[in-house]
Amino acid sequence: MMEPALNEDNRISKKASFLICSVLAMVGGFLEAFTYLLKGGVFCNAQTGNFALLAIHFMRKDYGQALYYVLPIMAYMIGIGCTIYIPIWLSGLHTLKWETVFIGCEIIVLFILSFLPSTASHGVTNVPISFICAMQYNTFRKSNGIPLATTFCTNNLRQAVIHFCTGMQKKQQENKIKSLYYISILLCFVFGAGVGTFLIHIIAEKSLIFCCIILLPAFFVLLCADRKQKQ
Repeated sequence: MMEPALNEDNRISKKASFLICSVLAMVGGFLEAFTYLLKGGVFCNAQTGNFALLAIHFMRKDYGQALYYVLPIMAYMIGIGCTIYIPIWLSGLHTLKWETVFIGCEIIVLFILSFLPSTASHGVTNVPISFICAMQYNTFRKSNGIPLATTFCTNNLRQAVIHFCTGMQKKQQENKIKSLYYISILLCFVFGAGVGTFLIHIIAEKSLIFCCIILLPAFFVLLCADRKQKQ
C-alpha cells in the first residue's frame, strides 16, 4: 500500500498542503484536550495511554473500568482498517478523493457530537472520536514529502530534533527547514489543545463546533482541487 500523502498528485499547492495539515494538527490537539477534560480522562488521538490504563485497571481487578478503555482502542483499530478499504472503493467510483471525503465526514461527526447532552455516556463520544482520529492519522501521514502525524506529537518531536541536529552537524539547510516544519505542526497541536481547554470551560460540548469551523476551509480547498482535476 502506498504511504498516504496529502498532495502526492500535486493537485494542491505546497502552501495549501501545509495549511491543511496545520489545521488538522489544531483539531488533533483540541480533541485530545476535549476527551481528557470532558469525557473521562481518555486519550482518543493515540492509544498508548489507554493500553496502559487498561492494564492498570485490569491488574487492580477493576474490570468494568478496564473494559471502558477497550472501546476507544477497538474504535481506533476499525478506523485504521477503514482507511485501507474505503479509498480503494472510492478510486473505483472516480469521484472525490478519500482525503476530501474524510474531512467532510469529520466535520459532520464532530458537529453531531457537539449537540449531545453532557449526561450522555462518555463512550458515545469517545468511540466516534477515536474512530475519526485513527482515520485522520492514517490518511494524512505525509505532506510535501515530509512524513508527519496530525493527531499526536511524539514522532513529530523526534523528527524535529533529528533534522535540527543533522542540519547543524552537516550544515544542511534542507534539514533545518524540515525541523521547522515539524515544530510548526507541534505548535499547532499545542494551540489547538489550548483553545480547546479555553472553550471547553465556557461552552462544554458545543466547543466542538470550533473544529468544524476551521476544517471547512480545508474541505473546500480539497473539494475544489478534486473538481478541477476531474475536468
